[in-house]
Amino acid sequence: MSGEKADKAVESAAEEAVAATPVLATKGGRETSDRILYVGNLDKTINEATLKQYFQVGGPIANVKVLVDKNNEEANYAFVEYRQPRDANVAFQTLDGKQIENNVIKINWAYQSQQVSSEDTFNLFVGDLNVDVDEETLSSTFKEFPTFIQAHVMWDMQSGRSRGYGFVSFGEQEEAQKAMDAKQGFNLNGRAIRVNWAAKRENQHAARPRSNRGGFRGGSGHQQFRAMPQGAHLGATAPGGPMPLQGPPVPPPVNPQAVEAMIRRAHQRVTTAYIGNIPHFAQEPDLIPLLQNFGYIIDFKHYAEKGCCFVKYDTHDQAALCIVALANFPFQGRTLRTGWGKEKPSFVPNGAVPHSAPAPVQPAPDAVPAQDQEHQQ
Repeated sequence: MSGEKADKAVESAAEEAVAATPVLATKGGRETSDRILYVGNLDKTINEATLKQYFQVGGPIANVKVLVDKNNEEANYAFVEYRQPRDANVAFQTLDGKQIENNVIKINWAYQSQQVSSEDTFNLFVGDLNVDVDEETLSSTFKEFPTFIQAHVMWDMQSGRSRGYGFVSFGEQEEAQKAMDAKQGFNLNGRAIRVNWAAKRENQHAARPRSNRGGFRGGSGHQQFRAMPQGAHLGATAPGGPMPLQGPPVPPPVNPQAVEAMIRRAHQRVTTAYIGNIPHFAQEPDLIPLLQNFGYIIDFKHYAEKGCCFVKYDTHDQAALCIVALANFPFQGRTLRTGWGKEKPSFVPNGAVPHSAPAPVQPAPDAVPAQDQEHQQ
C-alpha cells in the first residue's frame, strides 16, 4: 500500500471512529435545566416530604419527585424543581456530596429540552437513531420543511448518552406528514431511522395530535417503532410505511418520567409485558398492530379465555413503554390493564396450564405507575 493510500485509509478509519462515538447530552445544542436537580444515590427510606425539607435550604421548591430504582437495592433517585435558578444553585452547592440519612447523595443538573407551546404543534417520533446523533444533527435532517420548530433527542439521565430516539415538532400537520413520508427509512449517520406520529390522531380530518409533554425530560419518551419481520409466525403484516389515519388504534403519548420509573421496577432481563382485561372476542390481528408500536416482538401468547396476553419484546425498555402506554387504554369497549410479566421457565411440562394473572395495580393519573407485581405466563 502506498503512503498516500495508507494516509487515506487512516483518515477514513479515524472518521468512522469519530462517527461512532456516542454523543453526550450536553453536546449538540442540548442544555441542562437551571432549575431542576437530579439527586442520585438517595436513601430508600427518604420520601418526598423528607427530601423537600432537606432541599429547602436552597429556597422555595416547586416540585419534588422520588423514583424507585428496582435495579439498585441500596438507593433511589429523585428530581427537585425550584422556582428560581439561584435557589437550585444554592442547593446544589450546599448538598452535593453530603450524607442524607445513610447515603452520600450525588447531585447533577437535570437535562431539560426547550419547551414550546404544544397546543398547535404536531410531533413525530424518530427511532433507531445512531449513538452519535445529537439534536443539531436531528434538526438538520428535518429543518428543510417550512414549519419545523425543534428536535429533541431523548437522553439517559445517569449516563448522559442518547437513548436512540427523539421527537421532532412542526407547526402544521401537513408539513409533519410530508416530513414523515420523506424521512421514513432515511439513512442518518449510518442507520435507517423510523418515523411515526408521536401521539394519537383523534380523527381523519381534525387530526391534531396531543403533544408529548411529560414533566422532567430526563426519562424515556417513546421507544423504537420496529415491526415484526414479514413472514413471522404471528401472521401480522409489518407496516411498510407511515401509519395511516384510519387503522389500528394508536397509543397516546406517555410521560417520560413514568416510563423511566417503570423501567426500574423490574430487572433488565425481564422483557415481557402483561396485558389484561382484553375482550374475549379480540383476535391476534387486533392486538398485534397495537403492540408493535412499542418495539420488536419476539414472542406473543394470547389467552382469549382469560382475557389476557403476554408480549415478549426485544428489550426491557420496550416492554416498559408498552406497560405505561397501554395502562387504562380503551380497547374494543374495555380498559386495558398492564404490568410486568414473569419470564417463562425454560421447561414447561406437557399440558401445563399457565397460572391466572393477578390484577395489576393501576397507575395514578399523571403520576408514576405503581405496578410492582409480576404476572405469571
